[in-house]
Amino acid sequence: MVLTAEHDRGFDSERWDAYRQACADASVPGLLFVPGMEYEDAESLVHVPVWGSDVPFLGAGRPTTDLLRDAKANNAFTVFAHPTRRNARSSFRSEWAPFLDAVEVWNRHYDGIAPYPEGRRFAEEHGLRAFAALDFHTRRQFFPLALVLEVAEPVSTESVIDALRAGRFRAEAFGVSVLRFTGGLAGPALRSSEWLRRRVRGPVRRVQRTFGRD
Repeated sequence: MVLTAEHDRGFDSERWDAYRQACADASVPGLLFVPGMEYEDAESLVHVPVWGSDVPFLGAGRPTTDLLRDAKANNAFTVFAHPTRRNARSSFRSEWAPFLDAVEVWNRHYDGIAPYPEGRRFAEEHGLRAFAALDFHTRRQFFPLALVLEVAEPVSTESVIDALRAGRFRAEAFGVSVLRFTGGLAGPALRSSEWLRRRVRGPVRRVQRTFGRD
């Protein structure tokens, strides 16, 4: 299954319904697209992906507190996304925690090939589950990150949302819990690799553009 989350900019109720229908039409046996929406505040600083089986469009650019309350009123599953992006973690408010289910401890697009090092502490401090996402924009985000869910049969959008809301999932990388990579020997090793990757990616991309490759 694939959890999708479009940005709220440019959406309204009509476009939201069309997007949900497109996900249903694209789904085939063995591959289910579960539509969600990544809501953001007016400054596009705090982002909250929301999934629900029967959630209306909640509005674009809304204050995070109001958005979270409405999401929970609709029995939605909510995530505090990519805390490291623009230092969004510094804007986190403790009163949001009761309305959140999870926090992204590893986002391939923003964190790279190593998780947010304080992700485990953040999740435990606020009583949230660890979440991971590719934030797939281009093929560069292909990476062995996944959510492993315990979903009741028959698999449907409703049963997937039920599993998420019940906490019957685990964020994994390379087939093991992502939390194993926030500390121990694996954590520093991956962070060193990510530091090196960021240092060389600019020159590598310039060479690729020079020779017409992306």
